[in-house]
Amino acid sequence: MTDSPASQHGSAKPSDIPAALRLPVQYWRHSLAAAAIVLVAAGGYALFGVYQKGQVEKAEAALGEIITTKAGADRVAALETLAKSAPEGAKAGIYLELAKTAQGLGDFTKAASAFEAVAKSAPSGMKTIAGLGEAAALSRAGQDAKAVDVLESLAAKAPKIFAMTIDRQLAVTAEAAGQWQKALAAYERMKADGNVQNASFIDARIADLKGKTAGAAKTNG
Repeated sequence: MTDSPASQHGSAKPSDIPAALRLPVQYWRHSLAAAAIVLVAAGGYALFGVYQKGQVEKAEAALGEIITTKAGADRVAALETLAKSAPEGAKAGIYLELAKTAQGLGDFTKAASAFEAVAKSAPSGMKTIAGLGEAAALSRAGQDAKAVDVLESLAAKAPKIFAMTIDRQLAVTAEAAGQWQKALAAYERMKADGNVQNASFIDARIADLKGKTAGAAKTNG
């Protein structure tokens, strides 16, 4: 018994397909495979997004529990542990609470480190505020020179709206660090801005610092 034409057609091998038609068929199959990969990847990405959201919510819930159930050094330790395993989306809030708690305990070095971590993980609008907090904590820890470095770096990239606040903190911190020229420059920028309420105080600081910088120049000369 011989096979019917239909049966023969159904059992056709790739080699039976004319060469002119073989390439479009193969391309079509590859396209389907590529589309399937894209769909799998898209689905995987969507699932990952759901997972990430769940992890952030879980970390935020853990943060709330720590705040309400722990205090002092126990809270610091719990927050540090939580920060290590928390997803990026939750780290800023955890480190902010850590900075606040450490400051309350008088551990300004730890607070400065926490503010630095906030600046790395926080949204752009929060980075400047975190930088100011880090500099203030460093100054309280007796590290005025390092605080000046933080403030100078901040001044170079912060939005203009923060310029006066940064210069005010930089002027005081640089003066505390004995960096008269940097303090003088900050006070002069504040005066040039014109929008100051304590102009007489700034004038007095400028005059005093000019005397100090002139004296230092004579000594070095």
